[in-house]
Amino acid sequence: MERYIVRFIKPVALAVITFASVYFLTGSSFIALIVSSIPLLLGWLGIMETFAYGMAATVFISAVVWAVVPADMKVLVGHQATVFAEELRKEADKGMNPKDADKSVKEADKGVATR
Repeated sequence: MERYIVRFIKPVALAVITFASVYFLTGSSFIALIVSSIPLLLGWLGIMETFAYGMAATVFISAVVWAVVPADMKVLVGHQATVFAEELRKEADKGMNPKDADKSVKEADKGVATR
């Protein structure tokens, strides 16, 4: 009986850690729910558990590192992400019909990291 409890609780704990970490990184509960369901389901099914542990650990460590990064560095990373999004948009516009391409970055792509 104890074995079943452990097989149930361990994936739930991994999912909670992953949810909290992804929510901290993205600020989106929907994305956090989707990503945290991966270690939950893999743990419950008993397949690819190493991948599930590694994913949860990687997301958790990323969240911890992002929490201790100075605010100036977060602004710099946000600016670089905006520049990268502009470059991707330009490359995507090259492949589109000229009348469909607006040649600009949409407002949703612009943003400065607030965390």
